[in-house]
Amino acid sequence: MRTLRFPRSAVPAPGQVRTVEAGGRRIGLVWLDGDLHGLADACPHRGAPLCSAGTLVHRVESDGRRVVRREPADQLRCPWHKWDFDVRTGACAEAPRMRVRRYRVWLEDDEIVVSLAPVRDPTPAAELDDDRRT
Repeated sequence: MRTLRFPRSAVPAPGQVRTVEAGGRRIGLVWLDGDLHGLADACPHRGAPLCSAGTLVHRVESDGRRVVRREPADQLRCPWHKWDFDVRTGACAEAPRMRVRRYRVWLEDDEIVVSLAPVRDPTPAAELDDDRRT
């Protein structure tokens, strides 16, 4: 398995995105609920710099009577068209079949390790229930 390695100092603070670059790839790292996530720095819609210029935002849900802002901020908003992508799954709230490429990321000793092998989601976006899409 091909991997990229970065110094542990590249781990972003909670609520922040840090972009790293190696081997011609730009990868956004997000620390969320104790897990490190890696996303391609390219929006699958039109190629915008999703991680380096996007913003982490809160998921907002409504039951028809009230609106609730979910903690923590776990959606990465595209800077061009304002589409939101779930940091955990890569799924787009506005177009559920569209996903940003994810990378498996883990900490090993004093390094961040990023696997370049494709991450396969066991649940196709079309089968996600409405609660996971909003």
